Amino acid sequence: MVSDAVRYYDDFLSERDWLAEGLNWAVVQPARVEATVDGVIQRLRARRVEPGDDQSGERADLAQIGSDVLVFQDNGCALSRPEVLRWLSDGTRVHTVEWTINGNGGLTYAVYGRVLAWMDLNDPERRHGDDPSAFADDLDDVRAAQGTGYVRSAAMAFVEWRTGVRLPAEWMSDEGADPQAGPWVTVRLGAIPSDPRPPSNFGHYEPDLDARLRAASDSVRRAALTLAVRAVTARFRFSDDDLARQAVEAVERGLTVDEETRWRIVRLTAQHGDVRVGADAVHALHTALGEGMAAVDAVGAARHALADGWPAVRQDLYRLIRHGVESGSGRS
Repeated sequence: MVSDAVRYYDDFLSERDWLAEGLNWAVVQPARVEATVDGVIQRLRARRVEPGDDQSGERADLAQIGSDVLVFQDNGCALSRPEVLRWLSDGTRVHTVEWTINGNGGLTYAVYGRVLAWMDLNDPERRHGDDPSAFADDLDDVRAAQGTGYVRSAAMAFVEWRTGVRLPAEWMSDEGADPQAGPWVTVRLGAIPSDPRPPSNFGHYEPDLDARLRAASDSVRRAALTLAVRAVTARFRFSDDDLARQAVEAVERGLTVDEETRWRIVRLTAQHGDVRVGADAVHALHTALGEGMAAVDAVGAARHALADGWPAVRQDLYRLIRHGVESGSGRS
C-alpha cells in the first residue's frame, strides 16, 4: 500500500516531468548550531545571484521553514558530494536525495561533519558510510517501492519521514523554485575541493581489493577478471549462453570484441527474480571487456550479482593476487 507521503511526491514529480532529468534536495536541521539561510550560504561558499547575473557555476535555491533550511537544485548534484556534506553538516543534521537522468541516485545522511549513511536509490540494501544502519528502521516505503514507478517519490517521502519537512509543491513553478510563491533565495555555489575518493563504487565497498587489482600486473588483473566473470556465468543462465561464454573467453585471452558483439552482450538478460541483480550480471560481462582500468569495475558488478556467493570469490581473488605478487617477487 502506497503511503500518503509517497502519493504526494508522486503527484509532485508527475506535474514536473523535467525533474526526471535530475534533482538534488537537502534538508538542513539544527543540532549544535542553528540552521539559517545565511549560515548555509556561508558553508556552501556560495553567493547570492543578483539580477542580470549570467556567470557560470551551479545554482541552488534556499528557503527557511521554521528552524530548518531547504536547499533545492533541479538537475544538480553538488549537495550530495561527501566533501560538501561535511561542511554543510558541521553542527547540523543534513539529509539529501538526488538522482540524474541516467537513473543513478541516492539518499544521504550527514551530521557533525560525518557522512553516516549513503543508500542506493534503486537498492536500499546497498548502503555505506560511517553508520549505514542509521537508515535501517525507516525503509518500509523505500523497500515497497522497488520495482515500481514509485522509487523516486518514495525516496523523497523518506527524507520527509526522517526530517518532518515537506517540500512545498506550491513553492514550485514550471521552471523550478518560484521566488514569487515561496521564500527562495537563489545562490551560485562556490568551489569546495573534492575529497580523495575511490575511482568507482567498488572501491567504496572493497577499497583494498580494488587498489590491489589496479596495482596488479596485466596478467594478474586479467586472471582476476576471468575468475569473477566465470563465477557469474556459473551462477546465472543467460538469454544467449553461448554469447556469455564467448565474452568470458575474450576476457581470459585479452581479446577485443567488435562493437556489434559488445552491443549484443549489453542486450543479454540473466534469469533472476530481481531484475537489478540480473542487470549486474550482464554489466559484469560487458565491463570486463573494457579497456584499461575501467575493466576493474566488472568485479564490482560481479560482487553485487553474486550476493552470498561473493565471499568465496573474494577469497579466491585475494589468493590469486597474492600468488601473482609472490611470483613476481621471486618468493616461493
